[in-house]
Amino acid sequence: MFSMHLIHMHCYVSLKLLKKDIINPYLNKDGKLTSIHCKTALFYAREQLVSEMWTADHLFDCILYCLNLIRDWTISGHFPHYIMDEVNFFDGKLNSEQRARLRTILTIIMESHLALLAFVKTNDLGVRLLNNVYTVAIRNMRPRRAMHQEITGFLSVYGNVCLATQLRIILGETAEKTPDELCLYLHALINAMPFHQLHRHDSEQALCRLDGVNRDYIIRHLKQHLASTAASICLQHGISIWNRIWSWYSAAIDTDVASTRLKLASMLYCKGDLQMAANVLEDVERRYDTTVQAICGCCRMDPLVTKPRKVFTELLNQGDTDVLMTNRVAYCVYFLRQEVFCALPILHFEMVREVEDDNQHRTINERGWMNWAVVDARPFLHYLQYLTFSDLGLIHKQIQALYSLKDSIVDGQRQHQVFHFETATNLLARCLELEGRIDDALGIYWVLQAAMPRNNAANLHIRRLTNVL
Repeated sequence: MFSMHLIHMHCYVSLKLLKKDIINPYLNKDGKLTSIHCKTALFYAREQLVSEMWTADHLFDCILYCLNLIRDWTISGHFPHYIMDEVNFFDGKLNSEQRARLRTILTIIMESHLALLAFVKTNDLGVRLLNNVYTVAIRNMRPRRAMHQEITGFLSVYGNVCLATQLRIILGETAEKTPDELCLYLHALINAMPFHQLHRHDSEQALCRLDGVNRDYIIRHLKQHLASTAASICLQHGISIWNRIWSWYSAAIDTDVASTRLKLASMLYCKGDLQMAANVLEDVERRYDTTVQAICGCCRMDPLVTKPRKVFTELLNQGDTDVLMTNRVAYCVYFLRQEVFCALPILHFEMVREVEDDNQHRTINERGWMNWAVVDARPFLHYLQYLTFSDLGLIHKQIQALYSLKDSIVDGQRQHQVFHFETATNLLARCLELEGRIDDALGIYWVLQAAMPRNNAANLHIRRLTNVL
């Protein structure tokens, strides 16, 4: 080690920090990678790579080479000692199943083109490496421009998930408030919340391109919930929607491609303004093209594993920062219980999905949102279209919306963009009910219940239909 140059040490330290902040947490005590593994991989890499590779411009190449060596050794099952060939550094540290898990995370890191280095918190490594991310290309893997797309895509997805998670945490603190109390709370929060009060995830420090807009972006989402809660109060008491509510909807409309617009359309449908709801839905469908990346902050979307859509990353490479957060992402649609009169009746079941002791079988993260109605944007778009076009007597469009809803769930190109699969499937089954196909709907509910027996509104729908039958 005393013979190593500075670039070798940079590579070694980077490997150790990846090990500490990403690899071993992923393994979750299911075996672990150690410093001796990193050091040995560095020894072999220094021997096998030509000296011209050991420069700052090729640091990413060298890190990748070391990771690839370790991954190859997980396949062979033998991690060679640098001096004594008979010694296997996997012995006593990683069995075959643990090596397979290690191989998975190494593959994820490599396929992200080391974008995950930006999430290393220790010593601000992520921030410092991102300073050079647009000038470094990985040799013999992808052109410089394509690598830029990949890294920016991963960072954008990760940043949006962090933001959605932060919003969920803030909203989780409002569960016990009445609708009136929630309106007052959100109004005060929007108008008085200083930036430093937002507890930002440590990894967001690395997302330099997103730092300047986080506060305003979260406030727009809060205005969405303020508008929906206030509108729910108006609908509950049969009074006109206040002008100020419309201004809140307008201020929040560009949170993303779909979520605020869909909540506005839902409110209009519940209010009985079918044509206005249809106009909003047509606008959402026009915006929600193949470039849009779905985002879920409910811990059902793993940003370290989810690959950004190819067309999404291509647009990011054009340098339009609006693409990062507003024009090309679609958040899940949240209806808090205080917004119940703006939510479609089928979603009321999602707010009380627990049966018997289901509450005791929720993770900490699930407790923060399972008392709400949460649905992915695209399936909700098509379900709203189905109801609206049905009530307007537009039968052809109604049937097309039903097919589109089904495709959003079963089509391979769209399915990976659905993170609340059980809710989307419940919407589809409800459509079949409205079509008079009760047996088909009940069959879907039964299959869904078997796949997810707890905390699933399908249980309530089964009881409802079997009681009727």
